[in-house]
Amino acid sequence: MVDVLLQRAILIVAFTSTVSAHVAGQDDVLAGAREAATSGRRAEALTMLEMHLAQAPRDVDARLLYGLVLSWEGRYDEARPALAQVLEQAPDYMDARVALMNIEYWAGRSQAAREQADQILANDPGNTQARAVRERLAAADRPWWAGTSYTLDSFNDDREPWHEIALSLTRLTPVGSLIVRGSHAARFGKEDQIVELEFYPRFRPGTYAFVGAGAAPGPVLYPKSRFAFDLYQSVGRGFEVSGGARYLDFGTLTSIYVGTLTKYVGNWMLTGKVYHVPAERALDSTSYHGGVRRYFGGDGTSYVGASYGHGFSREEIRNITDLATLDSDTVRGEFDRLFRTRLRIFGSVSTSRQERANRPTLWQTTITGGFLAQF
Repeated sequence: MVDVLLQRAILIVAFTSTVSAHVAGQDDVLAGAREAATSGRRAEALTMLEMHLAQAPRDVDARLLYGLVLSWEGRYDEARPALAQVLEQAPDYMDARVALMNIEYWAGRSQAAREQADQILANDPGNTQARAVRERLAAADRPWWAGTSYTLDSFNDDREPWHEIALSLTRLTPVGSLIVRGSHAARFGKEDQIVELEFYPRFRPGTYAFVGAGAAPGPVLYPKSRFAFDLYQSVGRGFEVSGGARYLDFGTLTSIYVGTLTKYVGNWMLTGKVYHVPAERALDSTSYHGGVRRYFGGDGTSYVGASYGHGFSREEIRNITDLATLDSDTVRGEFDRLFRTRLRIFGSVSTSRQERANRPTLWQTTITGGFLAQF
């Protein structure tokens, strides 16, 4: 019995030593090949990897690096099958799919690059490289979106419902989306219009911004002028942070500061957002919003979501009635669905509960619906 146990122990030690030596050898080859490739000695790196893969043909990490080095050399027709073999062995290897997407994009094969980007985003909607490639391809293919939306606010007291309608035109460019929007609001027996321009410049994968400006020709409900900006940065491990501000001129300037933390987990997006309005005493306020989205569809852009907010009943403050509601609890559901790549249908429903001194609780229900068509 002792001899049997001793033999088993020797076999386990020998197996462990062999595996450790193999892993160590693999690490040495990969480290050496990476160092050679990044130092400009790509031919040497390819030779090292070819010799290693001849002995270990199922080493997907080495084959991925081999395909990457080939792509850096511009040898796309050789890199493509190498990366395809990696994905055949490991279909969920996201780095290999991103590398294959880049190869198709660099080679000018727009349709193949788009297909790879869609596959990546269908499983990882926060992937910054795939989002950047798809936006550039969309800007070159069908760069225009036109759409409209309608919002109805109803209340449980005797006041008249609020109405708002908006028309928008979006131009996709290689550096980001540019949007022109005109809105018309009817509230309290008054009407008002505002024209806004928004730009989403992308500086590099994972770093982009939002810049918006608007003006109302005869301000009644909307601010005389509105300026907004946010800067977004991916910080790794699926996290994205942003910070920005809103400035609204209602006769006196109102400043709103905003910070956001977003986490992508597979097809899910979790977001927390804080708004702060600095003012004197009771007018100083902070609003909190948290939400979740589940992305779906072949390209990962359609979604359903839910959110909760305390403070402002709306996340984006665009007129004086939105700003006046500072102490509400709001639950919201939303959806956005892409149909046949050229039509988006979106909508949301929310309900807000607002406590009022010496008066019954006010309930506000908001319904928004609209569409965008690409051409």
